[in-house]
Amino acid sequence: MQTLYSTQFFFRYISLSILLSICFSISSSATSPDSTISKPRLPAVPHSKKTDSVIVKKNYTTQQVVVTGTRNESLVQDSPVRVEVISNAQLQSTAMVNAADLLREQTGLLLTTNLRTGIQMMGLGPDYTMILIDGQPMVGRIAGVLELSRISVGNIDRVEIVKGPMSSLYGSDALAGVINIITKKPKDGLSGKVYSQYLQHGAAEIQLEGGYGGNDIEATAFFNRKSAEPFELQKDSLTVPYSGFTDYTSQIKALWRISPSINVSGNGRFFQSDSRGRFTESFFGQIASNKGSVHQKELSGTIASEWTHGKARLTGQLYGSKYTERYDFDTTQGSAGNTDDFDRQTFKGYLQYDVFWNLRNRFTFGLEENFDDTYGSRYPDKPSYRTFSVFGQWEGNPTEWVSYSLSARYVNNSAYANPSFSGKGFDSTLLTILWLSNPKLALNFKLTDNLQFRTSIGTGYKVPDFRQLYIQFSNNLAGAGYNLLGARRLGLDLQPERSTAFDAGFTYSFTSESPEAPFTGLIEIRAFRNNLSNLIEFYLAGHDAIRNVDIYSYHNLAHVYTQGIEANIRVAKQITIAQLVSADIGYQYLDAKDVEVLNAIDKKEAVYISGEYLLRKNYGGLWLRSKHSGVARVQFDEQELGIRANIRLQYVGRFGDESLDKNGLALGNPPRRVLDRDDEYVPGYTMLNAAISKRFENVSFLSASRIETTIGVNNILNEMNLKSIPSLLGRQFFVNLAIQW
Repeated sequence: MQTLYSTQFFFRYISLSILLSICFSISSSATSPDSTISKPRLPAVPHSKKTDSVIVKKNYTTQQVVVTGTRNESLVQDSPVRVEVISNAQLQSTAMVNAADLLREQTGLLLTTNLRTGIQMMGLGPDYTMILIDGQPMVGRIAGVLELSRISVGNIDRVEIVKGPMSSLYGSDALAGVINIITKKPKDGLSGKVYSQYLQHGAAEIQLEGGYGGNDIEATAFFNRKSAEPFELQKDSLTVPYSGFTDYTSQIKALWRISPSINVSGNGRFFQSDSRGRFTESFFGQIASNKGSVHQKELSGTIASEWTHGKARLTGQLYGSKYTERYDFDTTQGSAGNTDDFDRQTFKGYLQYDVFWNLRNRFTFGLEENFDDTYGSRYPDKPSYRTFSVFGQWEGNPTEWVSYSLSARYVNNSAYANPSFSGKGFDSTLLTILWLSNPKLALNFKLTDNLQFRTSIGTGYKVPDFRQLYIQFSNNLAGAGYNLLGARRLGLDLQPERSTAFDAGFTYSFTSESPEAPFTGLIEIRAFRNNLSNLIEFYLAGHDAIRNVDIYSYHNLAHVYTQGIEANIRVAKQITIAQLVSADIGYQYLDAKDVEVLNAIDKKEAVYISGEYLLRKNYGGLWLRSKHSGVARVQFDEQELGIRANIRLQYVGRFGDESLDKNGLALGNPPRRVLDRDDEYVPGYTMLNAAISKRFENVSFLSASRIETTIGVNNILNEMNLKSIPSLLGRQFFVNLAIQW
């Protein structure tokens, strides 16, 4: 069967390559009166020139180029799809060393810490957000979560964040949005960097970077090692052990410009983690520990080629990955004994064809084919997925003040059949077309030179993953034992999740006229709404009386919505020619509810044993969602002295925890517990972090172009909640040193 699928994929790939090559010759001649004249495939993008001036500036209408919103290059202020950018300067100023800590300081992005550290976006869990590194998906999701704390930020150039369904361009896992981590390109000539950090109750880390940038060839290499010794934390009467670990990450990238119109690139990434000691297990408020070791290994690689001709471009990629995770514990874990393992292999072929029909219209056509195989003690049946997708996009700017993008994707998944046309009328046919095409429309209106209005409406989908359908796992730890079974093992058949989302927002940027003390700023406010059907949620399915452990599985909720408002204010003040003060503040209000529960309340079907009715005002919504959250940041830059200092705050409001349920009120089919009491909430918390750095230029005794050292403290307020949020480790001091050549 594997050979058959591989053969089918090969012929599809080759056939489309030939077809698109023919399209190239047609399009280049059709769109250009003189096809022999080389024309840019993109409008000219202004670039800032290098300068030795010490002037420090911050402009919130910069000409930043982004690629994630439309899978094509565009200026961030011109992109019809809203893209947030975490710049390299912001990465350096925070001194954060992993992606989890970096992302938690962005408006509307909240960390989830059940089992692993993931990201929640617009009220949707970690398994709804696609995480990319240089445009390729990360592998290694456990319980639907990618461990973001294992992603080093040392070689990151920027992070692009798109909120809202992006299934039309990126497929199933992008129902909530996309986070694209883009690594650095080399500087001209040879360059290098050594970085090290010590973090209290955290990892000691060392990073090595090297690069070469030339006219025809460029290459970069990155190596990272971090390790931590086992330790324990205690608060009140609770003591929680944390395991020690050693992680290695390496990445090699290379680009060869064969000719002005053809280039070939390769990208390889390796990750290995070995953990040892006692492991904390936090599961629905239950805390337990086990002793043993965990070994993780990830290997991935991409080979890509790009060909431009006239106004057209053809990109082809082949991507493969293998992820392995093995547990060796002292406590027996179900039928697998003391050993539990998990293996996943993926392979993807990808083609994308872009053409500028004229200066105001760009068309994109592409296809993807994915092979996804899983096996190990958790998946004795060795399930596999085969997914074939075709997508397209039309980008246009008919006038100077409006731009748009319209995209769609057809998906054929081996695990689920697509709906067929019923022929029962226009409405039924239209719904089927929407289901099959997953369209999205995004609009950007430049109302004035300073005011923009963006809006989008789109659909998203998510096919149940291996875990939700097939997993078979037992945890026998005393105090936190449980069984986790995929829905199909309980005779249930999950349906794909569907989403219809809308968002709209205004962005206003301003600049003072004073040349002595320039003042710039940006105000942004947006509203969003996601209507989800067949939302797959984790739930308590029963109890094993023999082993005295709960049984958990997954089910579809009939209808759920998440909606909210997000606001950001950013200002920067030039004090002197070399001094800059900037401040950012962001806030998110989130309302996430189960519509079936709301209907039961309205119909007087939500009744307590006492005979009282549940009221709408007492219904707290979906579990693990904070209604209020926010971030703030103040930074001072002194360019002449090479000093940079900042203080940063993150607030996370209270959220419901199902393990704290007090009255057992359950509604719906299948029944699910309802958040309806104040004592079912985990208290909110405030994280306050600070850092100060000093930079030295052209240090002669090391022949270094720059040396920078940073000291700081995370969680100044010493917030801790070992039972519900074990990732809050209390106050942590750190120091780091970076040397560049």
